Amino acid sequence: MTDVTVEGNDVSGFVNFDAVMVNKLKRLNKEGLCSAAFDVLKGQGKKLSLTVDSVITDKHYEAYDKAKVELTKQSLQNSKYFICSTWSDLTDYTEYLLNPVEAVYVSDVNKIIDSKSNDEKFSAYLALSKICNLVKDVSHTSKANTYTILCGQPLDITLCIDDSVLASNVDVSFLDELLCKDQHKEAMTSLVREALYNLLSDLDSKSRLSHLVTHFNAFISKLLVSYEQYVRNYSFDKVRKEYREKATEYIDKINKVFDDVTAKTFSIPLGVWFAISKMEIADSLSSLQFIKNISYCLMVAFLIIVVSWSLLGQFTTLSATVKEYKGLFERLKSELVSSQEDELNSLEKGLDDRNRVVFIKLIFTIIFAFVLFLATAYVAYKSLIIPS
Repeated sequence: MTDVTVEGNDVSGFVNFDAVMVNKLKRLNKEGLCSAAFDVLKGQGKKLSLTVDSVITDKHYEAYDKAKVELTKQSLQNSKYFICSTWSDLTDYTEYLLNPVEAVYVSDVNKIIDSKSNDEKFSAYLALSKICNLVKDVSHTSKANTYTILCGQPLDITLCIDDSVLASNVDVSFLDELLCKDQHKEAMTSLVREALYNLLSDLDSKSRLSHLVTHFNAFISKLLVSYEQYVRNYSFDKVRKEYREKATEYIDKINKVFDDVTAKTFSIPLGVWFAISKMEIADSLSSLQFIKNISYCLMVAFLIIVVSWSLLGQFTTLSATVKEYKGLFERLKSELVSSQEDELNSLEKGLDDRNRVVFIKLIFTIIFAFVLFLATAYVAYKSLIIPS
């Protein structure tokens, strides 16, 4: 556009008159960015008034070569485009700070700027919008263009900036990465609130946003440190929860190694008692009582052998359980720093002690079963002696 003049909220100038330009005027008018009426001219001579709804033919394009159009600086809210004299005209609108436009025409520099223009101020404007949305997202309440964060004490942040802010080199790439982490979203929100309060609490509410933008790189650096510290603590808490749950689970497994055969071991003294109570001195080797005594003795021997096999099998189960929790605790140790291993070592020692207790119980039970078998054999021997 040439011969640009600005009068209040209107920006006028001359453009080439062709079908492409007419289509652009129709789109601008639909967005509320220009007047529906425009004049077409031929050099310094004839002039014709048209509107975007007029029927324009090739004869018009042949008869006229330029058009005088009138743009409107104050566009409709929520529009994708904006026309202004300076950048401050755009950033004065809270709506356009939170919902950035796709393109802006700045009459002072006579340029249409969008994300493809590689314009530093437009890039800073898009970064500013993300920062404003960050403030909005972590705030607890809002009134007009002021957002309040509650962090011990209320912190008001008004969405207004100085013109110099758009000259700042702001990197918001880490911000996108941090806020996209769903796993720690609530914790991240709390960390952002705390960081904002620490950075801005001593400033006036209207200067806080500008200060945040100009010091945003330092703000992100501190936030990353806080987040890494949180993740370390979270990881430790997660690992601690895991090994506590696993310790309880393995204690139960180790106890069950003996508990699973407890009922079987009770059958040994019952069987011995039954056999001894039924044994009587036999009159002869061919008597029925002699055969009964032999049967009772064999029954007890069979019972003790079966239970002993079951007890011996529990040693394999116990050994496998020990290997399993040893391997798990070695993995968990690798995820902890040395200062955090004491509790883990204490739990592992408790499992080792429980393993030894169950091991001794199994050994003692086998020995006791063997002693009962000897007692039964002794009684059987006495009952088999035929008096002379």
